[in-house]
Amino acid sequence: MTTSSITVERRGTVALLTFARPDQLNAMSGAMVEEIVAAIANTERDDTARALVLRGAGGNFMAGADIKAYAQQSAEAFRDFQESAGRIYGALESLAKPVIAAIEGYALGGGFEIALSADLIVAHPDAKLGLPEVKLGLVPGGGGTQRLARKLGPNRAAELLMTGRFASAQEMANWGVVNRIAEDTLGEALALAEQMARHPAGALADLKRLNLAAWQTGLGAGLDAERDAVCALFLTGDGMQRIRDFVARSERKKTEGTKA
Repeated sequence: MTTSSITVERRGTVALLTFARPDQLNAMSGAMVEEIVAAIANTERDDTARALVLRGAGGNFMAGADIKAYAQQSAEAFRDFQESAGRIYGALESLAKPVIAAIEGYALGGGFEIALSADLIVAHPDAKLGLPEVKLGLVPGGGGTQRLARKLGPNRAAELLMTGRFASAQEMANWGVVNRIAEDTLGEALALAEQMARHPAGALADLKRLNLAAWQTGLGAGLDAERDAVCALFLTGDGMQRIRDFVARSERKKTEGTKA
């Protein structure tokens, strides 16, 4: 399966979904959201696909949502996008098969939220992970505040969320968010997925469901509060101005690079 922004291929019993907007650091667009959700649904229906591995093209996992698109959106369109993107995270967690995120380069914002929705993370030693939305005057809108706090604990999550800094793969491994660090990130993720895929599908589905249930109590209410917060911040003049400033800086850098 190949679309405008993703590709899906098979590696034995493992489905490999690649985010394929490398010129945009695989930033998430509205069309991309729909394509990812459809690909996850196809994987769910395919009994021969026993696990799912996620990766990004061009040396980066995903640098979050398309901020340029943010700058053009109305408040209603922004909320629609947040709710639409939320289907990705829910679909990954409800997929009755193991999901592994293979992270190279940047996994930021919505990209890191996708990784947090996977069952395991394999990262390259040079990978950078983070939720920098605070720098735009926003908060994460795809479950980042809720899933990160549940996996890291509130103190460590607060540091990353409130500074907006990028954490290294080793730091995230030390904190238990990254499972493995490997130079051959995709190879390691596929090997791990194949190891899991050899086990009975029913047992894997139940183990995934029970593992999530152990820490997701009350998650729904937290996700609702998070979405309300990011949409409210989008309406503020400060939030929109920061987004426009970011886009303007990006355009200037691109123009200067072309002249050079």
